[in-house]
Amino acid sequence: MVKYESIPFHTRFLPVRTGSTIGELASCLRSGEPALSVVDSDVCLFTSDDLPLLQTFPSEDALDAWQRTNRHLASLVLLYDETLSLGTLLPRLREVRSRPILFRNGEGSFIGYTTLTDLLEYAAMEQQRGAAYFAALAETVTDAVTIVDQQGKVMLWNTAAESMYSLPRSDVEGQDIGSLFKKENLMVLGILDEGRVVRGAYHRSRDDKHVLINVSPVRDASGRIIGGIAAEQDISQLVRLNDQLTSPDNAPSGADELFASLKAKGSAIANVMDMAEKVAGSDVPVLLVGESGVGKQQLAKWIHQAGPRSSEPFLAVHCGITPAGLLEAELFGYQGGTFTGTVSGQPGKLEEANDGTLFISEIERLSPELQAKLYHTLKQYTVVRQGGFEPIPVRARLLLATTANLEVLAEQGEFRSDLYYMLQAMSIRIPPLRERTEDIPALSRMLLARYAERYRKPVPALSPEVFIAFSRYKWPGNMHELSNVIERCVILSDGEIVTPDHLPASLHNDRQTLPDVPADDDSYTDADIDIHAIREALAKTAGNKSAAAKQLGISRGTLYNKLKEAGQETS
Repeated sequence: MVKYESIPFHTRFLPVRTGSTIGELASCLRSGEPALSVVDSDVCLFTSDDLPLLQTFPSEDALDAWQRTNRHLASLVLLYDETLSLGTLLPRLREVRSRPILFRNGEGSFIGYTTLTDLLEYAAMEQQRGAAYFAALAETVTDAVTIVDQQGKVMLWNTAAESMYSLPRSDVEGQDIGSLFKKENLMVLGILDEGRVVRGAYHRSRDDKHVLINVSPVRDASGRIIGGIAAEQDISQLVRLNDQLTSPDNAPSGADELFASLKAKGSAIANVMDMAEKVAGSDVPVLLVGESGVGKQQLAKWIHQAGPRSSEPFLAVHCGITPAGLLEAELFGYQGGTFTGTVSGQPGKLEEANDGTLFISEIERLSPELQAKLYHTLKQYTVVRQGGFEPIPVRARLLLATTANLEVLAEQGEFRSDLYYMLQAMSIRIPPLRERTEDIPALSRMLLARYAERYRKPVPALSPEVFIAFSRYKWPGNMHELSNVIERCVILSDGEIVTPDHLPASLHNDRQTLPDVPADDDSYTDADIDIHAIREALAKTAGNKSAAAKQLGISRGTLYNKLKEAGQETS
């Protein structure tokens, strides 16, 4: 709120001595100085504007007696402190009757005065000042700001609104907003009737326009609604992006191959896949836990495709990229008529998934209110749309994911404990890539083939140095990072081999220099190398014996001899 300047007042006036006459008072006023006269409990401040009145009385008449018979000339006396404002002063102006207003301090001394003319000038100045501040604010914010009066006439339409709706200010201000937009889409008109305050609500002002809207009624000093103000943030592009991300046609490609190809590989992912296969045929909600990039959505897609709902939609909602104000409508839908009485509305993803599967990622980002609604949905298999009251049955199977430790968040009160215990009953932890490096060769081969097909290039092989760099790298971005690195290698490679030169700097920094061991170097004997170490090196290099030998620091001949002694295939 704008803090107004202190009410200005005049400080120069002369006290009238006791026993003065009307003529003496008039002489004082002719000199240009106001005069203050105190008689009994009445206080009068006279100015030169009072001279015509005084001249109608005999100049020798006593001022005290005359003042007692003209008490209507007394001035209003107010305490001047930090609480005094134009707002607190206006209700007292009826007592003024065009007389000056006197101010006193806390000690009771008179310190100055003001007049009605002064107050009007001050009020006009403050009104202009407040309007200038508000106009600057309206043009500073990036939201589209609309102000309407009680009849719906547009009082303000800022530059952001012009840009958002391609309607110039000159065509909007002064017009009935209902003539420019469909009335059922105007939340600000509903506010005029209901007086409700709306914060961060999802709203469709036009068929192609999605916004987060804040709406408040404007009230006068008595509390009566005299207008409404709306601020809209355009999220149309985010909604379109979210629709693309959550569309069944845009689900991660190769999700089933990604995990199916790993099922018989390392024990860590084998346990994950065994549990995923068991839950695929059920309808219970499943919580997928793992770091960013481990493939939670891909596993959710695999569970969906492996279950009886595979022919139904697979939809996704990403809580981390969906604006908070849109998230409720995105999940639960919104009910038309919340503010305008119309019956239109839109279902959320829980309804749209129908008999299919809904994947919800980063559920730790849900607000406490949405956590409560989700818990209710999981218990009752119904949803209540935003702004609605009627429960709507839903049949979608829910797969949820988190990167956080929900147990800790529940203990800290940042996540609903009842929702946590419900989800924890059926949870699957996907280990990070650094804990299952044995899966990297199979993943690499699959990704090499995928990106080679995309860029219409021959499928390259990874050199032993690259395999070793992959096995030693910590992969903080997990499978997403591996996918990005493989895509880079395919794009940059010109031949049939991916070399360390094609790797990003992060893998160069993590990569250690390997010794060049000649094929006939026998410095390492059979006794120095354990068959289990050889098997582990071969697993990490996808059976590439040259890479395994380099990783172990032995010659290929030594590796072949050791395998032959152990009865292993050497072809």
